[in-house]
Amino acid sequence: MKYKLLLALAGLASASTVAAAQESRPRWGDAPTALFQDERGPRGKGGQVVEEWYTPTVKGSLSFFGRVSFLSDTDVTVDHLWYSDFFDAGFGVTVEADLLTFVAPHWGVGGYVSYNWDRFDGNTITFINGDTASPDQMTLNSVFVGGKVLQHLSPWVMWEGRMGLGLVTYSRVEWSGFDSSIPGTFSNEELFQRITRGAFEIGGRIGVGSPNIQADFGFGVRIMGGASRGRDVSDAVDPDILTTFTLELGLSLRF
Repeated sequence: MKYKLLLALAGLASASTVAAAQESRPRWGDAPTALFQDERGPRGKGGQVVEEWYTPTVKGSLSFFGRVSFLSDTDVTVDHLWYSDFFDAGFGVTVEADLLTFVAPHWGVGGYVSYNWDRFDGNTITFINGDTASPDQMTLNSVFVGGKVLQHLSPWVMWEGRMGLGLVTYSRVEWSGFDSSIPGTFSNEELFQRITRGAFEIGGRIGVGSPNIQADFGFGVRIMGGASRGRDVSDAVDPDILTTFTLELGLSLRF
């Protein structure tokens, strides 16, 4: 009787163990993620790849700039008198329009066109022999067409770079002075005649403001075909190309 009781208890314990083991085995009805889930969390698994599409948008702007232009040290005469000897640093204005396609949220590329007016007041030149010459002011009217790239660095700050080709028209310039070889004074003689030349510009700007209106600071270089000798001067006047370095301050309206 005692042995029968022990055998019954042993059989009951074995049945309980088998049932517990069957409960702990994974069931085929469970989801695959549940079958392979690590209790300590997922390790070594990549995240979901999301492909985003950005629809390009087209935006335009109209800008107004005031400018100071510094003349290069290129020759006007065969004895190496420079543009900067004949004229002071100039001042001018620009009206510019652009149309840019934003191929990404912060990057835009496109074209621009600008009209520019610049004035350079004349200096008085005194020569070693006592001769003097005083040219009138020189004005330049130019139009440029080119390409532009723009990047938004933040919602309030952007930068842009531009490069363009165009035409520049030099005004007629007269001069007066004293010439010891005459001897005597001369006045209102033509130093430069009116002429139109090709031109190139490259520059950049930094803008600060809202998406619709911003203040701009810019800089650039312009390389222009030289002025043309006037009918009242000798071959000693032989103008070279004119290069100017510009600093700009302006306002842009974007839409």
